[in-house]
Amino acid sequence: ELPVPNIYHRIREIIDYFFYLVYGMIGLVIVLDLTGASDSSGFKKFLGKITYPLLGEFVGMFPDPIFQNRFRLRISYIAALFIYLLLHTAVYGLVRLIDNRRWHF
Repeated sequence: ELPVPNIYHRIREIIDYFFYLVYGMIGLVIVLDLTGASDSSGFKKFLGKITYPLLGEFVGMFPDPIFQNRFRLRISYIAALFIYLLLHTAVYGLVRLIDNRRWHF
């Protein structure tokens, strides 16, 4: 018989899923820019629209080197990945803190 996960375990799973989606989308944008994908392609436009709320504040944070006038290394987006990783860790830690406090009262 499998143990039933508590609500805090389920919340941590949802948080992880959300952040993994964020990491995947940002990583895809980085890879597409690094490989020189066309800005006029429908998929790249769609991805740009759904990631703008996540990446809009990071645009221009650092200069992005461009190789052969086509391949762009988005340093600002790599910084965004790192910042979202820190946020993920902080939110996850907060949920764990709340879960542990529940058992120690």
